[in-house]
Amino acid sequence: GSSASAADLERTRALVWTDQTSTFTARYGDGTTGQTFLENFTFTIDSAQSAVSSAVISIALDGVSRLSLDSFVLNGVGNSWAGTSTIIGDTQTFSLRTNGLALGTYTLSVAGSILGSAGGSFAGNISIAAVPEASTTAMMLGGLALVGFGAMRRRRNGGGGAARLQGNMMAAA
Repeated sequence: GSSASAADLERTRALVWTDQTSTFTARYGDGTTGQTFLENFTFTIDSAQSAVSSAVISIALDGVSRLSLDSFVLNGVGNSWAGTSTIIGDTQTFSLRTNGLALGTYTLSVAGSILGSAGGSFAGNISIAAVPEASTTAMMLGGLALVGFGAMRRRRNGGGGAARLQGNMMAAA
């Protein structure tokens, strides 16, 4: 396998996000056969509004990719998550899931070697789920309390249609 300091080809690039998804790619041309690579993709969670409850990252390699991946790791804020590999036929899939990312900078590192005589490539994506804002959670809990109060009044009044529950529904921001 390759290590961070011994990679023949090493790059670091910032991820570009569209909503809560980012796609990352790497391509190697002629003359790179047999070389090792380390691709670092960085991103920052910099405010409470962008706090992340989970992240899902995946890369799929097929026979055309002409690469061998040795490691697939997300590092940041004192934590490290290693991706797992699944092989079905000639397709190798790497996936990684986290349960929450704190504020800070993260690096997704993909290391491997180039097998193809004309180079090779890989692509993957990362999707994050934002932590619900406190106001959204408060509205949801308030709505549940109204429903519970209405059910309790209905039970006390003999279960008939005598109790009427009125409330305003608001869309979550």
